[in-house]
Parts: sequence; C-alpha cells; structure tokens
Amino acid sequence: MSARLMIPGPVELETVVLETLAQPAVPHYGAGWVAIHNETIGLLQQVFKTHGRVYMLPGSGTLAVDAAVHSTFLPGETVIVGNNGWFGERLISVLTANGVRVVPVVVDPRQPLVAAAFAEALNAHPEASGVALVHLETSTSVLNPVREIAALVRTHYPDKLLMIDAVTGLAGADLLTEEWGIDLCVSASQKALGAPAGLGLVGLSDRAWAKIEARPEVPRSWYLDLKRWQWYVEHEADWHPFPVTMPTSIVLALRVALHSLFQQGLERRMAHYRQMAARLRAGLRAQGMTLFADETAMANTITAAYCPPGITAPEIRDYLLKECNIQITTGFGPYKQDVIRIGHMGGALDLEDIDHLLAGIAACLERIPS
Repeated sequence: MSARLMIPGPVELETVVLETLAQPAVPHYGAGWVAIHNETIGLLQQVFKTHGRVYMLPGSGTLAVDAAVHSTFLPGETVIVGNNGWFGERLISVLTANGVRVVPVVVDPRQPLVAAAFAEALNAHPEASGVALVHLETSTSVLNPVREIAALVRTHYPDKLLMIDAVTGLAGADLLTEEWGIDLCVSASQKALGAPAGLGLVGLSDRAWAKIEARPEVPRSWYLDLKRWQWYVEHEADWHPFPVTMPTSIVLALRVALHSLFQQGLERRMAHYRQMAARLRAGLRAQGMTLFADETAMANTITAAYCPPGITAPEIRDYLLKECNIQITTGFGPYKQDVIRIGHMGGALDLEDIDHLLAGIAACLERIPS
C-alpha cells in the first residue's frame, strides 16, 4: 500500500480524484474538450480571485514561474525580489536565467518578508520594472505578507508590476489576485488545489498583459511565450485553444478537485486547515519539539519543526515511512538534518491523519532516545 502523503506536495488525493485518473484517456481537442478546458479555466479564475487571463501549462510550478518571467521581463530589466527561503532563491535563479537584474530583499528564513524593506529597495532602484516574491515559502512554512506588500506597490509605485509565486499558497491562504493588485500570479496543480502534479498555472492582470503585448517580437522560447498561448486562445477557441498537447487526465483530475473544493467551500477548507495546523503544532510542542518559526508567521498548510536534540530529521522521516506508512520530509540545505516539514493540505487529509502522525512521532522518539 502506498504511503499516506503528508509532504508539502504533491498531496494525498481524494478518492474522487483518483477515480478520475483511472478513466480512459480522452483527446485534447474538439468541442467536447474545449468545454471542459474552459470550465476548468473558469474554476481557476474563481480560485485566483480574478477575471483576468489564466493559463494551464503542462509542467511544474517552476515552469509557470519561468513562463511568467520570460514573457514579461526583458533581459537587462531590474526586479526587486524577496528572499527568505529556498524558493525565494529559486525565484532569483529563474529571473537571473532570463537575463533579469535582481535586487534581493533578504530576510532570515524564520521571518516573513517586510514591506518597508521593499520600499527601501524601490526607492534606491527607481529603474526597477517589477517586484517579485513567494507567497508561502514551502521550505520553511513561513507565509509572507503579500497583501501589505501589494498595497505598498500599488499605492506608491503604480508603474511596477507585482509577481507572486503562489505555487503552494493558492487556495491554502488568503490571496485575492485582482483586489490586491497582483499582476502575475503563478501556481501549480499538486498543492492546496488537491490535484496531481503536472500543470503549471499562470494568472495575468491587464497591466501585465499590456506589457507583454508591447514587448518586442523577439521571443527567446517557443513554449514559454505566453503571447503564443494567447494567440491560440483567440484563434483556435473552438477546437484547440492552447499550442501543445494537454495532459487531459490531469486536467480532468484538477477539475474534479476544484469542484470538491468549491462544494466544501474555500473558507470551510481553510478553516479545516487551521484546525489541523493547531492540533499538529500543539502535539509537536507537547512532545518537546520547537516550531521552526513563530506560529503567527506560519501558514496553516505546512508545519516545520526542529527535532529534539540527538535525533535527526531523516531518522524521524524514515521511521514514519517504515513503521507508520506516512511520508513526511526534511528541511532544505542547512536544515536538512534538524528540521522536519509536514504538509497538511488538500481535501483528503483530516484530523485523524494528524493524530496518527503524532502517535507515530511519539513512538519514534521513544524508540530513538535522545
């Protein structure tokens, strides 16, 4: 039997999603498929909280980040980038690979980003064309104050585009793309949306699209060029509104997962996350473990905690997998030995899963005395 997934993605899938994946393959073109595709885009617009353009790209969340960057920012432009974790570093790497000059705003990984630091960087670099940051830093569980930073950018620097990496945070924490004035919002299918991995998602504001449209016609990639994707939306709308073969089984699974999400209600789903997070973190503290960051800074869908002295994160991870059939993971980089990370998002996990996990950790700590 496969392990119960309690990692920060891909998530444990609901039965209805698994049943959808087991259905025969269907073609990715034709009137029937276009209706399914358009319905799924509409559901995603509801999650993104936008009336703007949303694209599904076969690939990972990082591919979605790459496509957004490649299509919007030209080589030589400057972007202010928040960095308080592994995926802040990844965002910098993607921008740099696309020839963008990065001005980093660096914060300790145990702390959220601070709006005032972005204001300082923007004042020092008036040439900057945008600001970019991670919504939920998957490597640490820290939730960044996107609303506050967005308000700063929209109020005082209205000519700057705002890009948010919401690969993990979308549908797991508050994110109102249109209301907050986010111009590029990227995500993926396999996190809080509750679907399998395989789709990168990109949402664009009209401001972002205007810049993309005005871009010189010198695309550096065929696949990542969102102008090409939009051409198919406009010119092949009745048969093939995308330039590549779509993974239809993944799209169908995502559609079912989104229907499940809205049937429960986004607010109720998030309330469930709060319950699971509270129970898990109280249980970890009761076992002598310290949370990686202040609980007020942590998202409700991921928990990171330090291991007790004398016990390593790989030991806990391996014990849970072998003895309890539960898969968690460890920290990144310097935290790989000392920190465990637990994902509790999607529609398949409940409080019983939290209790089973806590019992397994307790057994592990008894088995491996510090």
